Amino acid sequence: MRRFAACAAVAALVATVLLFRPDPFGPAPAARAAQPAEPSADLALVPADAVGFIHVRLADLWSNEVMSGFRKTWEKAGPKALAELDRQFVPAPSTISRATAFVLLDDKKQPQVVSVLTFSAAFDPAAVVKSYLPNHTTEKVGNKTVYRSPDNSLDLHFPDNKHIVLGVNGSLDHYLSKPVAKDGPLAASLKLAGSGTKVMVASADISALPIPPDALKDVPPDARDILKAKQLTVAVDLGADARLDVRAAYADAEAAQNAEKAVKALAEIGRKELAKSKKELEDKLYDPKLKTPRSATELPDAIGTVFALGALNRLDETLADPKFITRDKAELALAVPMPKEVLTLVGGFAALTAAALVPAVQKVREGAARLQSSNNLKQIGLAIHNYESAYGHLPHDIVDKTGKPLLSWRVQILPFIEQDNLYKQFKLDEPWDSANNKQWSQATIRVFVSPDAPLPPKPEYGLTCYRGVSGPGAAFESGKKLKFTDFTDGLSNTVLVIETNELVPWAKPGDFPFDPKKPLPKITPPGGRDVFQVLMGDGSVRALSTSIAEKTLKAAFTRNGGEPVDLDK
Repeated sequence: MRRFAACAAVAALVATVLLFRPDPFGPAPAARAAQPAEPSADLALVPADAVGFIHVRLADLWSNEVMSGFRKTWEKAGPKALAELDRQFVPAPSTISRATAFVLLDDKKQPQVVSVLTFSAAFDPAAVVKSYLPNHTTEKVGNKTVYRSPDNSLDLHFPDNKHIVLGVNGSLDHYLSKPVAKDGPLAASLKLAGSGTKVMVASADISALPIPPDALKDVPPDARDILKAKQLTVAVDLGADARLDVRAAYADAEAAQNAEKAVKALAEIGRKELAKSKKELEDKLYDPKLKTPRSATELPDAIGTVFALGALNRLDETLADPKFITRDKAELALAVPMPKEVLTLVGGFAALTAAALVPAVQKVREGAARLQSSNNLKQIGLAIHNYESAYGHLPHDIVDKTGKPLLSWRVQILPFIEQDNLYKQFKLDEPWDSANNKQWSQATIRVFVSPDAPLPPKPEYGLTCYRGVSGPGAAFESGKKLKFTDFTDGLSNTVLVIETNELVPWAKPGDFPFDPKKPLPKITPPGGRDVFQVLMGDGSVRALSTSIAEKTLKAAFTRNGGEPVDLDK
């Protein structure tokens, strides 16, 4: 989830430009065409032997008439608000010009994603690193400096002060370890992207993808020849005639000819289906049984019917046009017109749509965070079960000879969450913050932290929001090595771990205190949610309302109380 958050932060810069750009990005595309071609330093960073790339000219898209309604609406925020937006972020959102992403395959044929952001004004790389990777380290890869952080999967590299190269989970290691290939299957598509005539160009070397031999077995026979393309390029042109250009390269002229026949056959099938839809609409509009004049409430439906008829006729004209598809030896080309009135309408309503989507986006973000937290709890549950299977009892706080807690039970499950090397660094007969253990207690363990947890900027220790329920009769009880056979209430009825907004050092003994004879401490979920998630003894995860009855929760917190448990109440 942290990887998602890191990438989302960068994506937010791109999105912010499209929302808040205070002035146009310079001359419109038509005026730019007369200017000398600007060297494209960002595209020079894309290896021609990559398996695919996408390049978007954000500045040109923003200045196009398609975005005019959107642009004018956001400019109503006023120069002061837009200038303040630029002041609060680095690089300034208004200076982003282009965005590019490409995919490489490493030596194990695993995809490695790299992105490049291009800005029209110089920025301070040190300020960018400080903002996005406050706890960063620097490493040299191929004589180039890479900035990364132990608590973030995002890596940064700066070829100069106008470009940011971003990698995820070490993808920059593979990319920067060798020179950028200038020759390869994507060379022609990269040249097209650098021409400046298309606002978006995407291309993929399909022949390089590890596609299983039987991948096409479920594809209808009429379409299989189309999918045998070796390379596919898609470009969006918003010039005088807005259109979507698609080019597919095949192994030879015969393969391209077979694909051309397949496309035309599918186009005819499509036209027949359009004819059926058109007849249904016409029957509806020309129904002799309709009483006229019709009610005003029927007007929107009638307008929609007429508009749909026009759209179907336009699409049918496209499919019937002999220029719809052309073939040049082993290459097919399709030109799909995009009505500018529709695109302009989309741009005009974009602001309203964005405003309407804000609550939905927030819900999606909350849902993603909740899902990640649920997965964390499941991993913790699996680790507890594997530990119990290996040692014959559940993990527990490590104590000294006098019974004083030294280390949390979370230290004991480190080998079971792929942190065995870290576990081996701890001295189990010393406190969690001893001279030796302190440095290892500072590590951030992603499985121990909910994405919604309010992490401080520079925590002194690695923190967790997942706390075991500890006390008399609970899943964790001081001085006892419990087994799952001790859970006589049933594993599916007993809570092991809860998530809370209260963060504690993960290596430090300290769980959620439970005493069946006393009121429960207040449970505040991460992110201000009205539900908190709990890990049950059987490894499942439940979401409980903060308004759940205390009696019900106490029953779920005991392993052998004999009380009925119904967490749905």
